[in-house]
Amino acid sequence: MFMSASNNIPLDANMLLFPRDASVGALGSFAKYNRFEEIKNLEAARIERVWEVRAVISDTVPLAGDAAETLARSHHHKLVLNENPLFIYLHKGGLNAVYYELVGDQSNQLAYIAVRVSSRLPSNALLLSRAPVNALLDVLTRDHSLPLIIQRLELMSPTDGGILITEMLIPARNGVILGPLGGIMQAVPFAPYDALYREALTSSSPFYRLLCAWKIYEGTNQLRRWIRGRCEERGVTERMPSDPDVDPQELINIGFDATFAAGIRKAGDLFNRLADHRNAIAHFLIDRDGTESHVYVADGRQLSVYAAGAAALLRYAHRVLDDLRLFYIDHIGLTQGATILPTPEHRDRFIVKASDYSME
Repeated sequence: MFMSASNNIPLDANMLLFPRDASVGALGSFAKYNRFEEIKNLEAARIERVWEVRAVISDTVPLAGDAAETLARSHHHKLVLNENPLFIYLHKGGLNAVYYELVGDQSNQLAYIAVRVSSRLPSNALLLSRAPVNALLDVLTRDHSLPLIIQRLELMSPTDGGILITEMLIPARNGVILGPLGGIMQAVPFAPYDALYREALTSSSPFYRLLCAWKIYEGTNQLRRWIRGRCEERGVTERMPSDPDVDPQELINIGFDATFAAGIRKAGDLFNRLADHRNAIAHFLIDRDGTESHVYVADGRQLSVYAAGAAALLRYAHRVLDDLRLFYIDHIGLTQGATILPTPEHRDRFIVKASDYSME
């Protein structure tokens, strides 16, 4: 499960424990290098113990930056405690109840929700804690219409009470430095797909990300037909890009097991393998063998699977789009006639006009 530590890296630096590949949007476990040996020993011991997991609550999840930047981001919400700390329970009837400790900051705004979990493995403690915390947030949202989300989970060390492992969505580390730059050519037929891809990357919901990825890939079938038609009109005979190959090891690195990855060779195979997940979240209630079932989005196991699925599907949906975009630019885009080059001295000619959009 864990990557190897290095003697050349500062002990207070953050390391990615899981998955192997820092895939944007996947659910990742991070720890300081100086916690590596402790984590390995706790995993190996497999002693049943009670763990404390703290959920940092906010109205958003950081989606850009490295681990240090993301962990330094402050949380924000409108939950204030009259009693600090506040101990409350969520009861489902009978003996089925969970106790929570709600701890506030100096101004009594909720800083985190702590829940106690019994498990042999620290990784399982994180997995088990998400559902009860989400269940509490669900009823608070139901009663008060508050936008509440788990920004990250923190597993506390049983030896010294410090943060042992942090679990959060893996943020995007890439950045861009712009300028000098004249402008950017937009491949217009791809604009709706670009918008949907950005919609996915700016969402903190793996469930919605997976749906967006599916819509993008599904839509490329129509895009292929459109490009093929333009090729026939212009006498272009070059073969269009085929469905991208999938490396099963890449799927394992994202977080899937070898059983899932077996037999997947093309992007289409991957999307077909996750069809049930797409249908489950798209329709919520599914009739399977005469029995209705649904996805409980508060469950940590479901979130983990959908996060890995969304990361993989978005990666390959984007790869398909890029292949088709390059083909379009090379063989069709430059054959559509003369193009006016906007220059700074003529920028007043290139403004957005309501009349161009039939708005006035």
